[in-house]
Amino acid sequence: MAVKVIWRIDGFLVRMLLQARNHHSWTCKEELVATDCIGIDIGYGYTKTCRAGDRHIFPTAVTLMATETTFSEATPIVVNGRRFLVGKEAEREGATVDTCQSGFVTSDAWLACLAECLRINGFPQGEIVLGVPPGMYSRSNTQKILEAVRKSEIGINGDPCRISNGIRIIPQGAGIFFRHIEDRPDDYRKNVAVIDIGHHTVDMVLFSAGKYVESARESREIGVWLVLDGIVKAFYREHGLQIGLRNALDILRTGQMTHLGVTYTLDASEEVNRYTWRFESVVNRYLEKLPIRPDVGVMGGGGAMVLDHLVELRHHLLMVSEPAMANAVGYWLYGNDER
Repeated sequence: MAVKVIWRIDGFLVRMLLQARNHHSWTCKEELVATDCIGIDIGYGYTKTCRAGDRHIFPTAVTLMATETTFSEATPIVVNGRRFLVGKEAEREGATVDTCQSGFVTSDAWLACLAECLRINGFPQGEIVLGVPPGMYSRSNTQKILEAVRKSEIGINGDPCRISNGIRIIPQGAGIFFRHIEDRPDDYRKNVAVIDIGHHTVDMVLFSAGKYVESARESREIGVWLVLDGIVKAFYREHGLQIGLRNALDILRTGQMTHLGVTYTLDASEEVNRYTWRFESVVNRYLEKLPIRPDVGVMGGGGAMVLDHLVELRHHLLMVSEPAMANAVGYWLYGNDER
């Protein structure tokens, strides 16, 4: 099987395509013409997909399926001979993989998330646009990801399938840029800083006249999990109960949560203030030290909605439309435009 790599060396986004002789993008039992496109954002906390107007979101939770049959009906994804449960099914089973580990991307568990994206979208054929953390976005890492996808043996709904070409990889945060210029096309030629607030990391990237400035990328492990984890610990200190991050999110938004019919309250202002001070200092510093002064700042990602109205940045940032879905939508816009 021949592999051909195509690079656009124009300072913009690197495009890599795997081309396999006598194979289509998605080789299954039936052959279809590649006329479709899907944007996939596999985040540390949640995975989002966009296929035109069809959007999906599910927890980035993966676990090995212990038995062939369970009491509840399950839909396993098979990757290289191993059965995985993904999303809410994985959360119910427990013992999920740590998605924050450095080896998660390209692992069988990560491939199971990718396959689940295709399954829930009924996506048998076409272009796939994937985002990866800016720190992983390099020629060698992109090649490793593509090779892992190409070599994998995947089973979806009992049918063996192989993803062999038509994959584009771009840095996370780029999707937010493309989603932003869909609404504000005049900003394409400006210097646009993007702050992508995720579950585990805050990724910061810069575009100048439509070109990705690689030297200006930065990722910090100060995603919203940090404030939620602080709330979990504060709740245990006050009430002596262990809660999850979703319960902590309820407390962050409303100041209370309900467990087994009992409502508990918590003043989380100390945890919120400690986190926002750190977040504001990191983002303000990034915007001030950029090699090119940005004309526009854009904020997005699943954590953007959580932190909106909680942080007071020195520099004004616009909230992108559909902040939680913005990367996936932007990937689809990019792939659809390139077709």
